Amino acid sequence: MRVLAIVGPTASGKTTLALGAATLLQGEILSADSRLVYRRMDIGTAKPTAGQRRAVPHHLIDVADPGERYDAARYQREARAALAEIERRGRVPIVAGGTGLYVRALLDGLALDALPTHAPLRAALEARATEHGDVALHQELASRDPAAAARVHPHNVRRVVRYLEIAMLTGSASGHQARRGCLETIRIGLCPPRPLLRREIESRVRGMVERGVLEETATLLADGLDPRLPSMSAHGYIHWAAHLRGEIDLGDAIAATAKDTSAYARRQMTWFRRDQEVRWVDPTTVDPLEMIREALAK
Repeated sequence: MRVLAIVGPTASGKTTLALGAATLLQGEILSADSRLVYRRMDIGTAKPTAGQRRAVPHHLIDVADPGERYDAARYQREARAALAEIERRGRVPIVAGGTGLYVRALLDGLALDALPTHAPLRAALEARATEHGDVALHQELASRDPAAAARVHPHNVRRVVRYLEIAMLTGSASGHQARRGCLETIRIGLCPPRPLLRREIESRVRGMVERGVLEETATLLADGLDPRLPSMSAHGYIHWAAHLRGEIDLGDAIAATAKDTSAYARRQMTWFRRDQEVRWVDPTTVDPLEMIREALAK
């Protein structure tokens, strides 16, 4: 089965391109975004709208509660099942998202369940994160495995703990490349100019406030969700929560969210640039949909 993959940094236009490609190819969209899996977190994660999801079938969106643990291994299992369903219907699968590990887990067949695990060690690391803080644990990971630390935000405690667990058990969290067969893919990467991307991110963040992200965050907090949960570490929720507690004003929350999101976009590009199969396109100079037509024709 041939798969079309659309990757790149946040706010680069992946959703719009995926929708256009799905219409062109009679396809279905398989999300590869670690935040879109969570229910009731729509505005803060820039989830495709209800109208977009009615127009084109989407998969692996709203499949977990915000308090659930959702990792790359679970994504891989569920994404493979979704691909099989799409294939049975004779539709074209379009993988779209910016979570590099999810993309590689699915397309490159990483043997994630082969990576070592040690529950007591993981529990001890989680306790240390609670006692000493997220940044301290990330610094420890950086001292052991700088490449792994560069891939993850210091506040993404779940992933920092997992990388550190692997590094302590094997010596490196970045050196595991075990695979179980790759999917044949056409990989298109969106890479708009950085100044434009920064403006798009800032506009998106302000638009979230206008659409009600503060109310969305307040509802999640009222349900007892800890802002430090992996689901709540999506860009902004931690800052929206701080604003709601009166710790920072709205302008600072907006600025911090835009700054975090821009930093995340840089890490996404660092990750995806390592994939030699990605065909990069600046959507301000080249029509990426036309590029997809040409790639499929060849």
